[in-house]
Amino acid sequence: MAGFYRSSYKDDEGNTKYMGVTQFEATDARRAFPCWDEPAAKATYTIALVVPTELVALSNMPVSHITQVEPEQKTVHFEKTPIMSTYLVAWAVGEFEYIETTTTKLEKPVVCRVYTLPGLKEQGRFALEITPKVLEYFSEIFGTAYPLPKLDHLAVPDFDAGAMENWGLVTYRTVALLFDEKTSDLRFKEQVAVTVAHEIAHQWFGNLVTMEWWDHLWLNEGFATWVGTLAVDHLFPKWDTWSTFVVDDMQRGISLDSLRSSHPIEVPVADPHEIHQIFDAISYSKGASVIRMLSNWLTVDVFLAGIRRYLKKHEYENATTDDLWSALSEESQIDVREFMNTWTRVIGVPILDIKEEDGVAKVEQHRFLSTNDVKPDEDETIWWVPLGIHPKPASIVDPNQTLKTRELTFAVPEGAYIFNKDYSGVFRTNYPSSAIKRIGEAILNGSDLVGLSDRAGLVADIASLSKSGHTATSNFLNLVQYYKNEEAYVVWELLAGRVGEIASIFSDNERITRGIKKFQCNLVDSMVEKLGWEFPEGEDYLTSRLRNVILRSAGRAGHAETVAEAKRRFAIFVSDPSHDSILHPSIRQTAFEIVLSQGGEEEFRNVKKYFLTAPKQDQQVIALLALGFVQQSDLIKEVQDLAISESVRPQDIFYALAGLSANPASRRATWEWVKSNWTTLANRYKSSMSMLGACVKYPLSQSSDAALIQDVEGFFAGKDTKDIQRALDQAVEGLSVNSAWVAREQEDLSEWLSANGY
Repeated sequence: MAGFYRSSYKDDEGNTKYMGVTQFEATDARRAFPCWDEPAAKATYTIALVVPTELVALSNMPVSHITQVEPEQKTVHFEKTPIMSTYLVAWAVGEFEYIETTTTKLEKPVVCRVYTLPGLKEQGRFALEITPKVLEYFSEIFGTAYPLPKLDHLAVPDFDAGAMENWGLVTYRTVALLFDEKTSDLRFKEQVAVTVAHEIAHQWFGNLVTMEWWDHLWLNEGFATWVGTLAVDHLFPKWDTWSTFVVDDMQRGISLDSLRSSHPIEVPVADPHEIHQIFDAISYSKGASVIRMLSNWLTVDVFLAGIRRYLKKHEYENATTDDLWSALSEESQIDVREFMNTWTRVIGVPILDIKEEDGVAKVEQHRFLSTNDVKPDEDETIWWVPLGIHPKPASIVDPNQTLKTRELTFAVPEGAYIFNKDYSGVFRTNYPSSAIKRIGEAILNGSDLVGLSDRAGLVADIASLSKSGHTATSNFLNLVQYYKNEEAYVVWELLAGRVGEIASIFSDNERITRGIKKFQCNLVDSMVEKLGWEFPEGEDYLTSRLRNVILRSAGRAGHAETVAEAKRRFAIFVSDPSHDSILHPSIRQTAFEIVLSQGGEEEFRNVKKYFLTAPKQDQQVIALLALGFVQQSDLIKEVQDLAISESVRPQDIFYALAGLSANPASRRATWEWVKSNWTTLANRYKSSMSMLGACVKYPLSQSSDAALIQDVEGFFAGKDTKDIQRALDQAVEGLSVNSAWVAREQEDLSEWLSANGY
């Protein structure tokens, strides 16, 4: 899946057919043509493709003319490109069909198309509908029109990444572009919207202005993630997209950056082997989170004015992070560089420790590590931290409430107060128990003090601090009980996920597992009854998403009514294809998980059959994820072997690994399977090293056996790991964090569960 490669698919008669497509980022254009394959070596390209007559040829620019038409082949010539980097050059050849629309609000109309394999084009309708709207929105806020005459999206069956922003010809993994209103899980709709907006953002940020070198990859990815979210929020204001960002992107970024094996946002790159290892949650998610923090601090209007200045100055050229800071500083009349350098050039994120005594609160910042063992030489950074205390203490004079020193004191306000209002600052807050009690009561009473992002952010912070040992896990469980009136999807996504993480990491302890599952059942019981299994006509998007979160959490906890209903509906679903509506697409994966975790051979055969016969890739994905929840060792082995069989596309192995790794019954066996099949996996993914890294990280991500650390290090001793070193380091450090959590908390957690009737 690198360079100019072929991707296979089956036609209606079951014959294997092929399409050809390119993937050149970061250094694979050199596989297809001789070039200076570096982002600063820009050139123009005039491309001609000699292809079979019956096939469609695509490239960055529109077709200019076709020559040498013979019975069997033709030469398709494309218009000359603007000056651009090699990694953005693209072409594709295949049996493509398309749907089309055109922008209506731009001075020069842009033709927008979604290309698919035969029979799939209508599944691109949602992506096509939003494309001109996103193009028009970005043209307006960037102050620069989209510079090409067309923008094509192409769905590719075999694709390593999520999508690739080739100028004028964006390529996608199928599930990131195609969506069927009748048969797709609703979560894929938001995935399509976010991915399309992200890739369109790159047409300016990355393509028009390109990073000078890979050190500045975050300029592309962090900004596209932030502004893509801005666009989706603009198009779909009822989706609470920024709150979802807090739950997903911010947590991914902060979690990875709380490991020693993380890296700065701006990371020196000296070798091609290092480049693909920084396409991670630091460059994307922490990068976007830092931009969100800065844009909120400057105001979004001032920030976008600085972006317009930056784009205009560097268009068709290359730029560095310093160039962005210069443009923003000129616009805001604030030295942005002084504020931001610690955020982009230093590894890690801060934790704010809050202590209250005699009516005075003391704030102290330190580096946050999940291992909670920061050494003095690792704790020398003083970040500029926008405190965001609400209500704002009168004793803090600075209107921006920016902490620029190690510590600060202020008079404790009357009643509850929170730090990091709207959760826009990239840090963890460690409150004293007295403050958490007041915030908890405000949440319970529905106070306006604690908004949607605040409630979600508080769960993320306290759960993470209990995992790292900065507070007790029982304190997190105490906090959760203040959320009994919670009804928001994004908050429940975090609540259910973080309580589920405790159940997963502590799964070797039968007493804790039993108690936590009872706690989970009690937590979701009233919501299960309220939401049920049906999706009423016209129901709002977030309620539909919430239903799946609740049922999934209930199912994994063994909630009796949920398990019984899943089994009942599954039996009807498999007995008669005409009754497939009994399992709505948005809860199908959850139902599959439940029956597989509670059942045996018969349930497994039915879900595997669904996977093998499902006509759409998103349907295959949900089945592959669910198959990992089987309990029987022979069936676990079958899922493992399925993952590297011809039935699973190489790009999709991580779906199988994700299910197997979430299942306590299979995760250790899956690590042993990875070791046994290492040569096969290493050969299979020699050009897709991020996939190989995932094969290491997934099976270990939820394990807590300290003995595995030596096992992992021993297995890789003497092996060439330079292409997966970051993934390997992060897997080992994650194991260390999990095992320390279990060793530290087992006794206290057991006592809390007993004392509280669980």
